[in-house]
Amino acid sequence: MRKINSVKKYLIFILLISVIIFYQSSPISNSVVIRGVSPDFLLVAISLAAFILGPIPGQIIGFIIGLVIDLISGGLLGISAFTFSIIGYGVGAVGQKVYGNNILITITILFVATLVKASILSMLAAIFLKPGYFGYFSQGKIFLEAVLNSLIAPILFILITKIEGRVKS
Repeated sequence: MRKINSVKKYLIFILLISVIIFYQSSPISNSVVIRGVSPDFLLVAISLAAFILGPIPGQIIGFIIGLVIDLISGGLLGISAFTFSIIGYGVGAVGQKVYGNNILITITILFVATLVKASILSMLAAIFLKPGYFGYFSQGKIFLEAVLNSLIAPILFILITKIEGRVKS
């Protein structure tokens, strides 16, 4: 019975991530933009999946989504996969150590995960693309993205827990 519930959790996240990828590739994704910054729905989905499922599933989900992003964007292959793998594992490890499903914890984790994503991508860009590149931290846009991600996290977290509750019953 436990194995069936974990498969259902994976299916919930696969469905959620598929909807998010479809949303981000559609023209309506530009409707949630503040000062030229939009939230990273995929980072939110990866972080919530890792928080609920644990570090190894979070790392696998992060790697697969990162690889899809790398293939779609046409940039250096593996940079997003590496970044989202680290974030998935890290958030999953924190999720195992933290007791309970608290919304404030998910807000904090998403804020930190956004800053970690920007740090890793900036370091990798400085190494592989352009020395001295720290574009993610220029003009304070990453902090606005972190706030937007943190505001979206509770909504998706509540939605996922309600879906998970219905699937269990």
